[in-house]
Amino acid sequence: GDALRPGSKPNGRKCPVFINAGRGDIITEDSLLNALDNQWISASILDVFEVEPLPKESKLWHRSDVIISPHVSGWSGFSPKDVPKVFLKNYERFLEGSELKYLVDWNKGY
Repeated sequence: GDALRPGSKPNGRKCPVFINAGRGDIITEDSLLNALDNQWISASILDVFEVEPLPKESKLWHRSDVIISPHVSGWSGFSPKDVPKVFLKNYERFLEGSELKYLVDWNKGY
């Protein structure tokens, strides 16, 4: 937590946002929660975690100051130009009442 602690925070000064898209083990969940609770940082955007997949009971899931991304920075077989096509096809499926593709499976943790 001390790595996220600012030296001082004068009145009116904004707190930084912590972004981790690299390695989940560079900071513990407890340190991150401590930094958020003490307002050493104003928010966190996380793509990786100390424990993966992030456990359902993690306090990070329920915080409004934490954004969790689906860890999709790796190769998926799609190129960036495919994303709009995939989105539109899924939107069409939604309008038709058909089953959507690429849904989050909370039981699997992703």
